[in-house]
Amino acid sequence: MKWPIHSIRGTVLLGIVAGVLLPALLLLALDQWQSRDALRQQAARDRSALLTLAATRLTLPAWSLDVAALHAIQGELLGLPSVCVIEVAELQPPGTEGHGVPPLVREQRCESSLVTGWLDTRLLYEGQHVGRLRVGFDDSEIARQLTQRRTSMAALVAIQVLAGMAILAAVLSARLLRPIDRLKAQAGLLAAREPTPPQDWHRDDELGQLGQHLNTVHAQIRGLIEELEGKNEQLHRMAMFDHLTGLPNRTLMRELFSREAARARRVDGQLGLMFIDLDHFKQVNDRWGHAAGDELLVHTAARIRAALRESDLVCRVSGDEFMALFDTQRDSGAAELAALRVVSALEQPLHLPAADEPVRVGASIGYALFPRDGDDFESLCRAADVAMYRSKEHGRGRSTAYHADMDALLRQRIDLERELRLAIEEQQLRLHYQPVVDARSGLVVGGEALVRWQHPERGLLMPDAFIGVAESSGLVRPLGAWVLRAAAAQLARWHAMGLGALQISINVSALQLREPEFVEAVRTEIDRYGLRPGSLTLELTESTLLDDSEGAMRAVASLRQGGVMLAVDDFGTGYSSLAALKLVRPDRLKIDRGFVHDLPGAADDAALIEAMFGMARALDIEVVAEGVETAAQRDWLAMRGGHLQQGWLWSKAVPPDDFVAAVERHRRAAMA
Repeated sequence: MKWPIHSIRGTVLLGIVAGVLLPALLLLALDQWQSRDALRQQAARDRSALLTLAATRLTLPAWSLDVAALHAIQGELLGLPSVCVIEVAELQPPGTEGHGVPPLVREQRCESSLVTGWLDTRLLYEGQHVGRLRVGFDDSEIARQLTQRRTSMAALVAIQVLAGMAILAAVLSARLLRPIDRLKAQAGLLAAREPTPPQDWHRDDELGQLGQHLNTVHAQIRGLIEELEGKNEQLHRMAMFDHLTGLPNRTLMRELFSREAARARRVDGQLGLMFIDLDHFKQVNDRWGHAAGDELLVHTAARIRAALRESDLVCRVSGDEFMALFDTQRDSGAAELAALRVVSALEQPLHLPAADEPVRVGASIGYALFPRDGDDFESLCRAADVAMYRSKEHGRGRSTAYHADMDALLRQRIDLERELRLAIEEQQLRLHYQPVVDARSGLVVGGEALVRWQHPERGLLMPDAFIGVAESSGLVRPLGAWVLRAAAAQLARWHAMGLGALQISINVSALQLREPEFVEAVRTEIDRYGLRPGSLTLELTESTLLDDSEGAMRAVASLRQGGVMLAVDDFGTGYSSLAALKLVRPDRLKIDRGFVHDLPGAADDAALIEAMFGMARALDIEVVAEGVETAAQRDWLAMRGGHLQQGWLWSKAVPPDDFVAAVERHRRAAMA
């Protein structure tokens, strides 16, 4: 059962009442019991004495048969306490019957039913029996005395109870209740944010010790509150600022934009939002480590701040992406000038302690104007992001202003990316193979695997329609993995058919080559299909080799140990480093079709190709001429040592069955 009193004050008061009143009531009851017993004993003695007194006074009238005297004396005796009935019997001695003397003289004061006890005795006069005396008693005197004593005792006990309760209440109030109220008030201040002085407790009892303990706890809690406030400030800064660069993050930028946008609306102003994405940042991380990448981000933040006005806001969005918010002063050209300043600042070489050579990254920037291109933060960010991607598509290291037509292009790009992802998963891709022919014999010695997309609605798509999206979205990794697996499987089938001399080459992107798992993936496919050493060639562009020459050389060395050949594709179109070419030492150079197209009439192209042939012979590297479309080109190249040729003169890229047919056709023509 639940105790109905919940407060200490109520419990203490109830305890006082119970502790004082209950013993008092018990004392009253015990006193009544003892008093009743004592009064009964006293009454018995008094009644015996009264009986003796009555017998003494009534003996003579009884001997003389003086009835009147008997009645008078009985009346006097009835006035005594507790006497209810007096009767004198056996008054007629033998021989006196009928002489007018009644046998019983009786006087009574109360009803016989109230008589609680009788006493009797013989009346003797000089030894002679003259009558019998009976006295009936009631308890009225005992009751009266008990009532009187109870009243007196109740008054005394009441005074004692009231005095005791008052004293106890005063003591408990001073020593318990008021200290408890102080403790409650002190406890209420434990979590107060404002500092409060400690309470003075000069008493050494339990409540004083508790008060001192609360002072200690209050000091500890105050210390915890100050520590939590400090950490809360740190968390707020972490939530609103980038810990590496110290710049505001996207969350804080959104809040600042709301404030600046409200101001711009009031004055009919215009804001510019710049989206900045570093070019080739991942290469810095891959080549020199994340410490160098962090240093680059810190310096980049400083350069962006320096290129803009002090009032402009710069934030780091994530990774290698930054944003800048600035007032254009109602001049749309100011946004372009600000973007150009940032592009110029970021394209300068940067010396990092963790890098062994100057680092060049540059940035692709897109910018949009508020409220023209977006009237809220998210829409303006999206517009600037779209413009930034257009900068990347146009060659990076530049800035682009947003315009509405970009949305349609972006939607097309997003749809194409989604469809390409689905195409990789649902096996919509196909490999066609373009033969590589030895012009001296006319035999097909190999082929280049070229991916096609059998689109369910648009038909067969060439690589130009989707490779760019694959590279920018990262889908080139799963796409390249599919090409590697499909080409290896097809090459194994051809070897099983007796075409063991065929070599097949596949194109590898820079993203694939930088993947740590790429080398192991190539080895896995070679082992899975049991390909012969030298039968699989990987084609890399010059820029792929030079973007991360150290990493590329490590990958190439590991691949060559696994029996893979290396070809440099589109040779002559990139920024070739002859020193790097010497270190990489590819097995094959593929001259870009742009040099072959105008042969044999273009003297400059002819001179460059002859130089390439000479360099290749000096380094013992095979050369394949791409884009051979005429017999004149074939003959001119063959006369100068360009025997390995690839182009529509020999065959376009065809499905696997048609490729086998082309191999057989060329073989029969060579034997004829």
